[in-house]
Amino acid sequence: MIKKLFALLVFVFTYSIGYAQDDSNESTMENTVEQTEMKQVKRKVEKSEAKAEKEKKQAKDLKKQEKLEKQVNSKSKAISKQENQIEKLQSQLEKGKLKGTLSPVDIQKMDDKIVNIQMKVMKEQEKLKKLKRKM
Repeated sequence: MIKKLFALLVFVFTYSIGYAQDDSNESTMENTVEQTEMKQVKRKVEKSEAKAEKEKKQAKDLKKQEKLEKQVNSKSKAISKQENQIEKLQSQLEKGKLKGTLSPVDIQKMDDKIVNIQMKVMKEQEKLKKLKRKM
């Protein structure tokens, strides 16, 4: 009877060890499947994040480009406005000289004003060149 009981215990023990190994194999397989699924999900998330960041950068670059274009347009308008002002002052100066209505002091003031505006125009043109290089 003891032999039968002992044989039964040995059988139960070996069966439980084998069953425990089967469980561990199944759990490791489940773990590997879960890990591969997690890796796939992680890759998808990383790809979507990279795509979103790329789109964000493109939008930022587009905004920067539009800003540069606006600045170029405003500089061009300012330059043309100042050049028109120079032309008006020069025509007034010529008319005044021909009529003889301007004193030497007035002529000097107008010449100084023209020179100052020309200097501003030159500075604005340099700024415009720099902006165009950035584009």
